[in-house]
Amino acid sequence: MTKKIFIIVCAVICCLLLFVACSEKKTTDEILTESVSSRQTACYTGADDNFEITLSTLSQEEAFIADGKVGNMVTRTTLVVKPKTMPEGEISYSLQSDSDKIDGVLSKNVLGSAFIADISDLSAVGTPSTVVVKVVSGEETEEYTIELTDRMADVIDSAEAVKTAYEYYKQQIDAEIAAEDGWQREIFVRFVNDRKDSESKYYWYVSFVRDRNDDMSVLIDPATKEIVNSRVRP
Repeated sequence: MTKKIFIIVCAVICCLLLFVACSEKKTTDEILTESVSSRQTACYTGADDNFEITLSTLSQEEAFIADGKVGNMVTRTTLVVKPKTMPEGEISYSLQSDSDKIDGVLSKNVLGSAFIADISDLSAVGTPSTVVVKVVSGEETEEYTIELTDRMADVIDSAEAVKTAYEYYKQQIDAEIAAEDGWQREIFVRFVNDRKDSESKYYWYVSFVRDRNDDMSVLIDPATKEIVNSRVRP
């Protein structure tokens, strides 16, 4: 009798453990969301006859490595000011909204002609609307007020971009998730355009990365969700 009870209890426990394991199984959406190791969440641009401005926020791994795994994430907002003619003197900025502003000094980028600044907390200024660039040379100060355009307004967000990319590679992604070793990729989600043409159209770039030589990528029209280009390596 005791042996029977023991067997029944063991069977019940096994069933309960199996039920818990099944109930805790993650959905595909949860797996993909947790796999994002680089996500752009803001993109503002502006230009006049003297400067081109880009303000972007990116959340990504502190040690950004293409290894299929998500490391410790950090969020960074960067202001990039690219002069059309190299100015003489110190360059500073005032990032402004309707209610507040953030002031700081721009530093020359090691590569290229751009000047950059890290914005510690973009939320402190709310929704940015303009950047005032100040060039101080001796006792002379010149100011240039440049209006910003939110490039991500009225288009699909990064989450929808990942979903669109998943639908494109659904068969292969589902197979990899169901495989014995499970999902072994991280996801990059960037809002990109032609760097040589500041007025060029922006697209969502989504890449499912196992390592630097193994990825599945798409370029998505952010207004229509059309896949305009794709690439699989190897």
